[in-house]
Amino acid sequence: MASFKHNMLKGVLNMLSLPMYWKLPPVNHLRSILETSTMAATLPWGVNFEKLEFDLFSAEWLMPNEVKNERVLLYLHGGGYVIGSPHTHRALAGKIAKGILANCLLIDYRKAPENPYPAALDDSCEAYKYLLDQGYQPEHIIVAGDSAGGGLAVALQYELRDFHIPLPGCTVLLSPYLDLTGTGASVEENAKNDRFLDVFEMRRWAEMYADGHDFSDPMISPLFGDVSGLAPTLIQASESEVLYDDSVRFARKLEEAGVDVVFQTWKGLIHWWHMFGGMPEAKEAIDKVIDFINIMHADKVSGSKA
Repeated sequence: MASFKHNMLKGVLNMLSLPMYWKLPPVNHLRSILETSTMAATLPWGVNFEKLEFDLFSAEWLMPNEVKNERVLLYLHGGGYVIGSPHTHRALAGKIAKGILANCLLIDYRKAPENPYPAALDDSCEAYKYLLDQGYQPEHIIVAGDSAGGGLAVALQYELRDFHIPLPGCTVLLSPYLDLTGTGASVEENAKNDRFLDVFEMRRWAEMYADGHDFSDPMISPLFGDVSGLAPTLIQASESEVLYDDSVRFARKLEEAGVDVVFQTWKGLIHWWHMFGGMPEAKEAIDKVIDFINIMHADKVSGSKA
């Protein structure tokens, strides 16, 4: 059962989202709202950040005071490929980084509609190759992402595989957005429960991101790709989310392809619950992410020594 804190938050967000059913706000307004609403979500104690500039996008290094230098986290934030930034996700990514004792590269990939597909994917690939150039071994790289960032984390692996670049050691997908065609049954079934992720807004953002490309292209909707050989994967989702079926179907595909997958579910939670660190469900989920990464990394280290 969802906690009192979660249900209070859900009620407030559902109420605030009601105007979207009459008029969809401009993207720049939504960006400002999200940036403002996450101002209180600060980095955890003992984690510092440093700006980093690439040619076409920027990023941040999140650096815990205590790290194990052999591993690194690449975090791809969510926001429907349209909103979100390192500022909105610094607290979430910082908690994971601190828990796994690793530096985190949190990138501000280019977003639609100004920069549609494949800009975000290109930036993610450049960031991954940057980590390799910095001397990180692929088996010690963890790629994590929430919502659209989860979709990017999978599409990134398709891209790396196509160019014969070694894949990361493991992947973490938090309520991933994997099907921009919106064919999952949960899109309609959970629409009234999970108003935080507006169905009409999703479709508008999908059109902005795809920019005329086929929504079913696996690089845009990774659910439809060949998952063979992908990195061991943790997926977390709530059964009440609009995107729940994205996770269900993808977990099934991974399992059928022989990819190591752990699928963890919750009941009654809204999309993006990981972002609200004051809720017990968010802490529980992040703790499970940390446990998964630590176990997977221990296996990689023992395997390399063997």
